[in-house]
Amino acid sequence: MSTGETPQSVNGDDQQHIRLACQACQRKKIKCDRNYPCGQCTRSSLQCAASSRKPRTRHVGRRAVDSELRNRISKLENLVESLSGEVGNQDGVQHDERNGEPDATDQSELPSPVGKYLGSPFWTSLSTEVQAIRDALEDQDEAELESTTSPETTPSNGAPVNANEFDLFICPPGSIYVMPGALVEPPLHMQRVLSDVFIENVDPMFKIFHVPTLRAFFEQGAPYLGQDPSTISCRALKAVVWYAAVNTMTDEECQTRFAQARTDLMQQYRRTADVLLAQADLVNTNDLSTLQAFVTYLVSTRMTDMSRRVWTMTALIVRIARAMGLHSKTPARTPFETELRRRLWHQIRFLDVFAAMDRATETLITHGSFDTPFPNNVNDSEFDETSTVIPSHEHGLTDMAFALVAYEAGKATQRLTIADSSETWQQRLDYAHTFKQIIQDQYLQYCDTSDPFQRLVWLIGKSMSQGMILRAVRPIQRHVSSVPPRIDSPYVLQIATEALSENGKIYSDPDLERWRWLVWVQWHPLSVALAGLCSIRGTELADKAWAVVERNYERQLRFVADTRHGMLWRPIEKLYKKANAYRQDGRRQSADKMGERMLAQRQQLKLLEEQEQQLRARQQQSQPILQQTQQPPPDWLVNPAPATSYATGAPHHQQPHMPTGSIPMDPMMSASMDFDLEGMSTGLTPLPQGDMSWLDWEMALDDLNSPMHLNIGDMQQPLFTLDGQQWPGVQQ
Repeated sequence: MSTGETPQSVNGDDQQHIRLACQACQRKKIKCDRNYPCGQCTRSSLQCAASSRKPRTRHVGRRAVDSELRNRISKLENLVESLSGEVGNQDGVQHDERNGEPDATDQSELPSPVGKYLGSPFWTSLSTEVQAIRDALEDQDEAELESTTSPETTPSNGAPVNANEFDLFICPPGSIYVMPGALVEPPLHMQRVLSDVFIENVDPMFKIFHVPTLRAFFEQGAPYLGQDPSTISCRALKAVVWYAAVNTMTDEECQTRFAQARTDLMQQYRRTADVLLAQADLVNTNDLSTLQAFVTYLVSTRMTDMSRRVWTMTALIVRIARAMGLHSKTPARTPFETELRRRLWHQIRFLDVFAAMDRATETLITHGSFDTPFPNNVNDSEFDETSTVIPSHEHGLTDMAFALVAYEAGKATQRLTIADSSETWQQRLDYAHTFKQIIQDQYLQYCDTSDPFQRLVWLIGKSMSQGMILRAVRPIQRHVSSVPPRIDSPYVLQIATEALSENGKIYSDPDLERWRWLVWVQWHPLSVALAGLCSIRGTELADKAWAVVERNYERQLRFVADTRHGMLWRPIEKLYKKANAYRQDGRRQSADKMGERMLAQRQQLKLLEEQEQQLRARQQQSQPILQQTQQPPPDWLVNPAPATSYATGAPHHQQPHMPTGSIPMDPMMSASMDFDLEGMSTGLTPLPQGDMSWLDWEMALDDLNSPMHLNIGDMQQPLFTLDGQQWPGVQQ
């Protein structure tokens, strides 16, 4: 029997069973006994109609969508006609009801009392149909987006993460029963290899441990922070170290060293870490080693988990850290413990900024809510548990170099992203320059780029410097009190391009592969660059920026939060399509214009030759012969300048009175990439009419703030220069 047909009973008294609730019960949202006919329809004297299951296919063709939209529009027209009939017959119906007795009808068929406040059922039907049309259009847009992009993105270094295998650590300690032998530890030689990989790959990037103490714990079985290695917290720390180490390795390394698949090892050690963290009572812990393990676990998970789990669990870490007093100075502790607590707190601050930037949200730890100083710039070999004083180097690189640069970057990012009503955009820009100068003077100038890790610090520092300036002129959060000026978009495009270029060098250098596990998705400079490319083309900067964007687009897509269907990537995908369409249109226009210019040149030269021949003929016939001088064609015609197109699509050429054959370039366009941004408030040349990359960026921000409505619309806002004057040529 087909589910779309009405079951036919052989005997009128017999009842047949149907799989789905009937249409009447579904419409009334009441329970159906799934007999035919059902009891509800029998009692209400309604015709019982079996329901059919909706097709499972999600995407339909354009013709089917168009047909559905036409049917919806036809229903809307019928509803409007029915409304006109209701208005005409309203008085007569009310008069009949006053003079006659009401019909004996089922109470369920009487209008609901809510109807007298919401109007006739017309409005309910109208709202339903309009929403259905909106849903159909949104499904069509999603289908078009998915048809132009790659298939569903999975983590680039493993299988998709199963959400059911996570979050055991939030369970109470006694709620998880572990069968004997279920938590298998790796062999001793494998533990040694994994601990070495952790110290080489993870510890320099996420500095919360003291390496000599950690080595003694793993290699010699020494107590860790005064606890026996057999305690639950120490066992949880071991499992997390194994899990984090495998995360930084490739599939080939795992097969070569351990003869096992990387995904299998990750699942095994993650499950072990989950169970042991739960048994350590993570939520209520006051143990420093347990919190160290949890922080390491969470930051290592982001590489393979694109969901918001890491972002959500960061709040749990912040609460636990505050409960342990890491955010404040706590006297009567040894210098060694004080140093570890400082490292852990500021690494949690960095994780907070990292998770917030990963999803374009604000941080949880606000400025002024803590007084814990930065940890010292010191090597781990310079102090131990018995030290009474821990030295600190004023300048130079130590084991803490990358961590301190990250702490400074987290501090600057937090200040530039939070909408503080007391700061102007000029103050935020000055602060971005201050950050650039601080890390350059204290750390980057001492980097030896022949050393792989120091080269990594140098590249990340350069990328961070440009990123801070970009956040000042293209803020992620809206600053209502002081809106940055809609400044020269080539200038902003240049900053975004350099930030992406410096970050891209990390992925092109094979010596830096083992430190790429800390994924910082460059969605902000990528989206700003795409917004600029929506209005700039035909220049050397635009070509260079497009090449950088193409290299970064696919790489960032592999790691972006919530994959390409999330709130971050969908606006970027729309910007990419718009910029690409604008670029392709410019190429077609450039080819057409070139042909037109060549034809115009030939016609002009032919006209000049004819005029010259006519002039010579007159000279030979007339006496005396007039001395005439031949006028060569103007330089701007013989050597036409290449057209530079902006958002209007209209080319701009050299005027005839200009002495040279090329358009003078804006000094900002031809300057070195390492330019001085402090003088940006003076001497900027306004863009031609239609150069509105800032508008594309603000519309992308609207998409981020309204993830359910991602259509890029028009914004009626005037353009202004830095001195407050209106942009030339803007139509109001």
